[in-house]
Amino acid sequence: MNIFVRALVLSSLLLTGLIGNALAQLTSTGVELAPDYDSLAAPPVGMTYVDATFGSTIKRVSNALGTPNADGGGNLTWIENEYSTVSPFNSDNSKFILVHQSYFALYDGSGFYIHDLPLEINASSEPRWSRKDNVTLYYHSGNMLKSYNSSTGAIAVVHTFSEYSSISGGGEMDISFDGDHFVFAGDSRYIFVYQISTNKKFPVLDTAGRRFDSEYITPNNNVIVSWIQSGTVRYTGQELFDINMTFLRQVGHADGHKDVTRDTSGNEVLVWTNSNDPQPIANCNNGIVKILLASGTQTCLAQLDWSLAVHISAPDGNGTVFVDTEAPNNPESGSGAWVPYTNEILQVKLDGSGVVRWAHHRSRPLNSYNWQPKLSVSRDGTRLLYASDFDLQAIDKYTTEYSDTYLIKIGNTTSTPPPPTQPAPPPSTTTVVRYQQNNPAVSYAGTWFPNSGAFNSGGSATLAMDAGSQARFTFTGTGVKWIGYRDQWSGTAQVYVDGVLKAEIDTYSATAQAQAALYSASGLSNAAHSLKIVVMGQHGGQSSGNWVWVDAFDVMTASSTSAPAPPPPPPATPIRIEQNSSGVAYTGTWFPKTYAWASGGTITMCMDPNSRATTTFTGTAVSWIGYRDQWSGIAQIYVDGVLHGTVDTYAASAQSQAVIYTANGLTEGIHTLAIEATGTHNSVSGGSWIWVDAFIITP
Repeated sequence: MNIFVRALVLSSLLLTGLIGNALAQLTSTGVELAPDYDSLAAPPVGMTYVDATFGSTIKRVSNALGTPNADGGGNLTWIENEYSTVSPFNSDNSKFILVHQSYFALYDGSGFYIHDLPLEINASSEPRWSRKDNVTLYYHSGNMLKSYNSSTGAIAVVHTFSEYSSISGGGEMDISFDGDHFVFAGDSRYIFVYQISTNKKFPVLDTAGRRFDSEYITPNNNVIVSWIQSGTVRYTGQELFDINMTFLRQVGHADGHKDVTRDTSGNEVLVWTNSNDPQPIANCNNGIVKILLASGTQTCLAQLDWSLAVHISAPDGNGTVFVDTEAPNNPESGSGAWVPYTNEILQVKLDGSGVVRWAHHRSRPLNSYNWQPKLSVSRDGTRLLYASDFDLQAIDKYTTEYSDTYLIKIGNTTSTPPPPTQPAPPPSTTTVVRYQQNNPAVSYAGTWFPNSGAFNSGGSATLAMDAGSQARFTFTGTGVKWIGYRDQWSGTAQVYVDGVLKAEIDTYSATAQAQAALYSASGLSNAAHSLKIVVMGQHGGQSSGNWVWVDAFDVMTASSTSAPAPPPPPPATPIRIEQNSSGVAYTGTWFPKTYAWASGGTITMCMDPNSRATTTFTGTAVSWIGYRDQWSGIAQIYVDGVLHGTVDTYAASAQSQAVIYTANGLTEGIHTLAIEATGTHNSVSGGSWIWVDAFIITP
């Protein structure tokens, strides 16, 4: 399609209100057509378009044919997420990985390419994000389990399974929910669970020549083995084993696309397509089926036409799974073969209450496998990645195996609650003050070189390329911008705010940009802060150098125009400690979030039983500041290690920065307050989320 025709298509969509005027996602069950199915152009990489039928905003995050192939030379043919059952996102969604044909590459959470991973982390090595930090990837090479630090590039051997020549997760296995276990097959025969923290290998199941397709680890660290043979006797269908590979029960009569998660009651479930089931449950042909692993009980969640195949991806227990539908017969939109849910991205609710329709993926069966979207969801259910060829083989004569990756931000449609409605703040003004790079508030470590180019702010800047070189700016304000220079020789840097890693920035640009805003932070408390820039000594695939420039910093300070600022608090008044303070320790799985309404602009949440947040303080009283709403659950409170009671954080309407629990009358000295999630909630709550926002300490 030439540029003129593309412009006509886009202009038509704009005139009809289909771009820039997002519709609500649909819950209807009828046929929904895909407009301009044979002509709509894919957006350029990094740009978005609005799905004309469902109103979702979709971002294209890769351009395979324009990306150098670091392994084979030339340019790539396809870039995709690995598989539906494997989350490509780390726990805070700040990074994800994609397959560049034979190897993986790292992207930031907005969908921008950062750099390639080492070629040893190849398409068969199954890299899996740690759940205990946001920089570690585990992968296997031969008979070794290894780790890779995506920030430093360090590689380490976690364990060598010398009894086997190779280990594998079967291509579909993800890390366990607790982030501490993997299930592997040694030499494609011996299935076992391995625990990272204890370096323990659990007992082995010898499959003894019986053919199997995959092994999954469940939320409770049980194992599902999917046998090639269908049936109802041993070693057929899908069988459940405990962590010691002791047989428990059959949970499905046949294999099929599936994923594992927890339902809203905390039970571990398998969600699968029963299209191959020789004995399906009644009235559920080609169904999306939930199986309660504790009993094998099956529930039909949705039925699809027999012409549709699916892939399934499950987030961590938020009450839904995501499904892409695939029509191998390649029907035309509007034809009789275009049945309900054809070639769509769906969200299926685990309580059986319905399906939410998000997008047409617009991928056509023009090759044998790469065209399949194989959508995959982030662990909190707020991000979706999927592959699509966008019919570009037919539209623009792309090569047959072509495919690229697309991103949808789901937002607040899952059980993770939406931000609460807050009263409008009083009018405010923002003051911006620029600090040059040579201001005393900026300190440097490592090797930096001055530059006196007239294009710089104030006529000078400084730059570095050595890994570990640092620039640290201290300021007081509610926001800050790093001003720098970017061009074809620019590299990557890490940015820390108040000691917390916030981003990895690729400063490369195909054309020179002076006084560019390279990073911006807003919503900070009006207090002292620090912004640190750490040179990584690396660059993206298109750059010719590692240079990182520091030109200036802009500091924003907001002040209310309706009332004067309150006077400073008198001595000995309560002290507020934010949830990400070094005085607060966490165990279990917690999810950091950024909201303007949260104390300090950030908050953390969890729903897994026994997950704890513990603050150690000196004082006579302490209050837990949190968030409560219709999706909040029940927590236990421990003071100095003693259980003091149970708190139900549910509220019929959202309450931010709420005082959820106070312990007072303590003796002067050092104390601890621990908040432990129970994974339970009352009968009217829609979830078990526990939120920690801050603590108020009374000296």
